[in-house]
Amino acid sequence: MIVALLAFPLLFPTVLTACGQAATPVAPPVTLGSCGSSPQVRPDVIVVVCNTADITAENLTWSDWGKLTATARGSATVDLCSYEDCASPDYVSVPLDVTVSRIMQCSKNAKAYSTLRYVFPNGSPFRGVPASVIADESSSYGDAVPPANQTISLTC
Repeated sequence: MIVALLAFPLLFPTVLTACGQAATPVAPPVTLGSCGSSPQVRPDVIVVVCNTADITAENLTWSDWGKLTATARGSATVDLCSYEDCASPDYVSVPLDVTVSRIMQCSKNAKAYSTLRYVFPNGSPFRGVPASVIADESSSYGDAVPPANQTISLTC
């Protein structure tokens, strides 16, 4: 009798598993990639201005990650000489707020935020450079200016 009870699960495994609930598929996590970096969930550091690292968001603490819009508070290391004529870089750390939005489907198993907007809550650290300036031939700032309206498009 004991042998029969011990052998029951081996002979009829579907009877035991049929009582359990089917595993619910887990949605892929929403990621964020910037400037060619590997997509990450809740990144602590984001290079905001590609190729120069003139603005790098750091120490980010996220809320509402995975929802349509997520926000983070942290700091930005900025090069004050990025948009002025300086002999050498002048890096400072200032408060920064980041909002990511517009989740897009990257592949069957990958989703990512496609828009990043950053704001310096204490005002722009770049003296004399308006936030909405756009680079063109007539600009006195040359080709290197902060992203217009502090909004950046991201890709998967």
